[in-house]
Amino acid sequence: MTKKVLLLFLFLFTLFSSQALAHTGLKDSTPKDGEVITEPIQELTLNFQTKVEQTSKVIVSNSKGESVTLGNFVIEANEMWATFLQPLENGDYKVEWEIIGADGHPIEGQFSFSVNVPGEENSVNKQEETVQEEAEKTEDIQESTTKEPEQDVNVKQSNIPSYIIPSIMGVLFVIVLGSFLWLMRRKK
Repeated sequence: MTKKVLLLFLFLFTLFSSQALAHTGLKDSTPKDGEVITEPIQELTLNFQTKVEQTSKVIVSNSKGESVTLGNFVIEANEMWATFLQPLENGDYKVEWEIIGADGHPIEGQFSFSVNVPGEENSVNKQEETVQEEAEKTEDIQESTTKEPEQDVNVKQSNIPSYIIPSIMGVLFVIVLGSFLWLMRRKK
C-alpha cells in the first residue's frame, strides 16, 4: 500500500513540477533562426510565449561581431520589434535577446540568420525609397507607441506567479498523504 501511495506522489510531483519550472521562451521570430533572407530587410520581430517586461533588450551583430545600430525598438505585450537604420548588407547576423517574462525570471537566447540579396545595388533610387519607407515606419511605430495597446477581451493574463499553484498542490498533497499515513498507523 505504501508503495502505491509513493508512486502516486511521484507521479503527481512530476506532473506539476514541469509547470513550476517552465519559463518563457521565444515562440517565433522574423527572420527565423537559420533563415536566408533574399530581400532587403528593415525590421526584426520577436514573439514570446508570455508578456515581456519593458527592460528587455535585443542586440544584432554581424559576422565581425560589430553591433548593428537599431532605429526604433518597441516592446508591446509579448512582442518586441526593432527597425534597422539601413537595410542589412549581405552576410551572417546573430540576434541576442534578454527578457524578463511575466514570471519575473530573466531569460536569454540567441539565433542567427543570413542576408543574401542577389545583385545588391546601392543605387540612389533604392536608397531614397528605403529612407522614405523607414520614415513611414517610424511614424507608424511612434503612433503605435503613443496609443495604449489594444487588449483582447477574451485573453486574461494572471498576475499569480507560475510556481504558486504547483506549490499549493504539493503542500495539499503532503497534508493528505500525511493524514492518510497517520490514519493507517493509528488503525494498527
